[in-house]
Amino acid sequence: MKWLTIKTFLKKAWVWTKAHWWAPVLFLLMVVGLLLFALTRNSAFLAAVIDAYEGSRESYKKEIEILNETHKKEAEEKSKALEEYNKNLKVLEEEYASRNETLDSEKKKELKKLVEESYNDPDMLARELAKLYGLENG
Repeated sequence: MKWLTIKTFLKKAWVWTKAHWWAPVLFLLMVVGLLLFALTRNSAFLAAVIDAYEGSRESYKKEIEILNETHKKEAEEKSKALEEYNKNLKVLEEEYASRNETLDSEKKKELKKLVEESYNDPDMLARELAKLYGLENG
């Protein structure tokens, strides 16, 4: 019984609000105006709010700069790895061509995996390439 009463009241309130929409809007504007007046009357509080906003904005800018720098470094590392892969692939293809052999796709995948794992250590990469492709003598 109580639910039915609440439901009926809400329906009546909705019909009244649709007919007199300006009254709730005016009431909300007055409340917002009074809050703004109360907040701006005390300039110390307003200054603290503005300082907090500025601090938040500066923090956001610093985070964005850090993210951009990180992305740039990652992109450079990826490009270096790709250059290293292409360089090693070219050397291997030339070596295989000099032996009249072809470099199949399986060996290319192994090369790519090897370069991705060890592109920061060129000596280890050279040793692994020599061992993997039988280039110790060359």
